[in-house]
Amino acid sequence: MKIKIGLFGAGTIGSGVIRIIREKYPDLEIVGVVDKFYKEKKDLLSGIPTSDDFAFLLDNPSVDVFVELMGGVEAPLYVAREALERKKTFITANKALLAKHGYALFEKAREKGVHIGYEAAVAGAIPIIHNLKYIFKNDTILSLQGILNGTSNYILTTMRKEHRDYREVLAEAQKLGLAEADPTLDINGMDAAHKLTILAALVTGQWFSVEQIPVTGIDHIELVDIQWAEKMGYRIRLVGKIERKNTGSAPEVLLSVEPILIGRKHFLWDIEMENNAILLQTEYSQSHMLVGKGAGSLPTAFSVVTDIINYGALDKFPGDNATASMNPVEETFTYGEIGSMESLENEFYLRLEVYDQPGVLAQIASILGNEGISIMTVHQEPEYKDKEKKIVDLVILTHRALRRSMNAALASIRKMEFVAGKSITLPIKET
Repeated sequence: MKIKIGLFGAGTIGSGVIRIIREKYPDLEIVGVVDKFYKEKKDLLSGIPTSDDFAFLLDNPSVDVFVELMGGVEAPLYVAREALERKKTFITANKALLAKHGYALFEKAREKGVHIGYEAAVAGAIPIIHNLKYIFKNDTILSLQGILNGTSNYILTTMRKEHRDYREVLAEAQKLGLAEADPTLDINGMDAAHKLTILAALVTGQWFSVEQIPVTGIDHIELVDIQWAEKMGYRIRLVGKIERKNTGSAPEVLLSVEPILIGRKHFLWDIEMENNAILLQTEYSQSHMLVGKGAGSLPTAFSVVTDIINYGALDKFPGDNATASMNPVEETFTYGEIGSMESLENEFYLRLEVYDQPGVLAQIASILGNEGISIMTVHQEPEYKDKEKKIVDLVILTHRALRRSMNAALASIRKMEFVAGKSITLPIKET
């Protein structure tokens, strides 16, 4: 018997799902597609009943699995609730939907006795969800960190390799299908934060509000920062991190998404273009690294199809030995609080646009010193950034310092009259 699929959304990922099923899986049948632009996709949707009305699929009793690939949150939430209410398997690649409403949706799925598949919601083709749910369920994960957004990694890589401006590279990524028409969530770090929320729930058993996660994107990073980093032997990566710190009776959980400067020995040094990578540190099995495509139609669609096969078969044929052997892990979470990053220590990269005046460096050094921060090196190009106003980029690398100290120092520096424009600070991690 075939697993019958109702597909919501025939965009970048949805078109990949259709292609993979047509080419490889005769036991899967797409019985209908809902897409608001279905009339413009006649070639792709040839032979498949189509509509722009949700009820067209939701009211079709033959559907075994509902697959949501529309994007956004409100419409997908409606589809998710309706699918679960009908006791149907629900598959999604929608990390924003799960980050904001996953707690309630997983509870609903448990209540109805069906499954939610969401492998494609995190890290594209990397099977991180499966590994966390099944492989590492009996180990304790101490930390997880990595590149969770292929679009931002592609932009940072291309800027460095080709010495091109951020906006130019972003436009190229959109043309290649590596960035959405509205790339805001990719570049401001929220896409990675949505994924981190999902991963944190599986790592810790706690559900954290995505709005509580400290998030910094790449939209403030300029080509000059990438070039300065390269001159000093670093690369810039957008890194999502989960860390458990033993601070008493219960471990404190730290979550963050931020660009950092990494050294040559760092595990993310060679993770380029749209690739993602995740490093797990566990109590018993220790270090594990997973690498793969984090963006693109077919890599992400592959994860969607895998979920359709695994969970669709599990729910449609619950007594079948092959599917029952998956021993599905039910997602049950409690609400958790995110710890503060202020007590963490890092070396820091600091770039300031300043007027070229006597005593500027001395004043900066004094402010840093007052916060207990010592300077490691100072760099300045001989040419003015703005010759008429005598503006230069002053780049400082610091020794290790508390984050709260650097934040306080930067707040004071930004108030000084010698600051002519942008100021940026990034933590440094050698390994």
